[in-house]
Amino acid sequence: MDMYFCKLRGGKRKMFCESALERIWGGRDAMALFTSRGPVAEVFRFGLVSIACRARNEDRSQVALSLNNNEVNIYGRAASEWKLQETLQGHDLRVTGIDWAPSTNRIVTCGAVSLLCI
Repeated sequence: MDMYFCKLRGGKRKMFCESALERIWGGRDAMALFTSRGPVAEVFRFGLVSIACRARNEDRSQVALSLNNNEVNIYGRAASEWKLQETLQGHDLRVTGIDWAPSTNRIVTCGAVSLLCI
């Protein structure tokens, strides 16, 4: 399953799943629909596995993603693309939740074994 991270109008960014959009849009190609909109939408591919959870920092210049495994990847915006800045490890099993505190800039994650990492 391909996952895409899209920037939409008004500077708001939302996460979309290609296969879910194709089901909603009646089988039409989701990638073709996003790229046909010109400068309104930007499409970013973070891999071929599903994204289990995500969080953004306060100014939305960084995003923390878990690609359905035991790691959290932190991406930062570099010009027109997202670059991997850091990979956080500490969970034995899959990461199931991420939150990014706006005032302290700390990332909190939880995993499938109910272990909390700060």
